[in-house]
Amino acid sequence: MKIQHPLARTLVTARSWSFLMDLAVAIFALSVFVAVIGTGVYWLGKPVPVVPISNSIGALPLYAFYSIVRMSIAYLLSLVFAISYGYIAAYNPRLEPWMVAVLDILQSIPVLSFLPPVVLAMVALVPGHQMGIEMGVILLIFTGQVWNLAFSFYSSLKSIPREMVEATRVYRYSGWQRFWQLEMPYAAIGLVWNSIVSVAGGWFALIFCETFTMGDRNFQLPGLGSYIQTATYAGDMRALLSGIAAVILIVVATDQLVWRPLIAWSDKFKFEQVESSERVTSPILTMLRRSNLFSTLPGGYLRGWMSPSRSAWRKGGKTMSCILWTRRSAAEVPLRCGRCAWQRWGLHAGGQRRPPTC
Repeated sequence: MKIQHPLARTLVTARSWSFLMDLAVAIFALSVFVAVIGTGVYWLGKPVPVVPISNSIGALPLYAFYSIVRMSIAYLLSLVFAISYGYIAAYNPRLEPWMVAVLDILQSIPVLSFLPPVVLAMVALVPGHQMGIEMGVILLIFTGQVWNLAFSFYSSLKSIPREMVEATRVYRYSGWQRFWQLEMPYAAIGLVWNSIVSVAGGWFALIFCETFTMGDRNFQLPGLGSYIQTATYAGDMRALLSGIAAVILIVVATDQLVWRPLIAWSDKFKFEQVESSERVTSPILTMLRRSNLFSTLPGGYLRGWMSPSRSAWRKGGKTMSCILWTRRSAAEVPLRCGRCAWQRWGLHAGGQRRPPTC
């Protein structure tokens, strides 16, 4: 058998990039696994309210790791709470005014006002382990992040066009299908941008939450916040500048490695009448899309969501024409939408007969 193009340069380059990206993703997953194990061992140990803080620059990577873990867990809790709270408030007319009012009141309360009840509750809930103190600090950071996300998701659900909701009913979408194929995509852009603001607020809260005094008890946890405060009290300018530089480095790295790829990824969920010519790009997202690991995962949702196309994220790659069909008695009546926006969002239930194209 004759090979037409043996060892073509483009083929070798593509395979090399795929292998390197698979290796990078595998190393990252392994690092996360090791970090989870190490954090679990530390959290399940005996409680140490006051941990001695070293002003050595060599201790900064470990302190940065602890702070990033607290910020990440607080953000994930904020995201879950915001989606749950916003969903309930948006679809329960009786509870909606009360839930929105409570959310508005809670966001006006300073973070440190939650300090005594939250810490005491967590220490009493998990006695004998460091996890109680850590969860208290994480929940304090949580109070500095969550309100912005909750309002964002709630506002996105309330602004979904009515014709899109009607289309999900016509095609008999379940609540789970509607959530993942309409509501989450529609709210994705708002959640990403408000996540940046929320995490920035979490960094301000972190500085005060890792070292605090409550009554006659002192609490000091290892982290960048306690490192900077200790360096400030000791008058160690070198350690203080190093701590500030570490925070700036983490913020910049997070922007380039996390937020910019997410902004570029969420751009395909933009709902607009005229498609914008300027699109945000991210080299990190482009490289991740070259990984073969995502293509080998079962199901089509993740592969579609990682796709760069605005229409390819839909399950099975199916598109819907801009004619919607509804049943009136025994006849089918076509309803035309203004533009082919449905094709971008892919509101087509697999297995059902597709309407004719316009």
